[in-house]
Amino acid sequence: MTSQEPRTRYALTVPSSSVAAAVRVPLHVRQLLRIDVYEVTDEGQVRRLPSNVDA
Repeated sequence: MTSQEPRTRYALTVPSSSVAAAVRVPLHVRQLLRIDVYEVTDEGQVRRLPSNVDA
């Protein structure tokens, strides 16, 4: 994660059972690191979590 390009985004993809743990990382940290969190459901669907999700 060394790119300084502001358009570069990173993704963390987790199963539904791990969403709560993934969003424990404070929102401001995820924003600074440009990390988007994606959930993969048990049915195999992928959805991007809103960037304002914070546990």
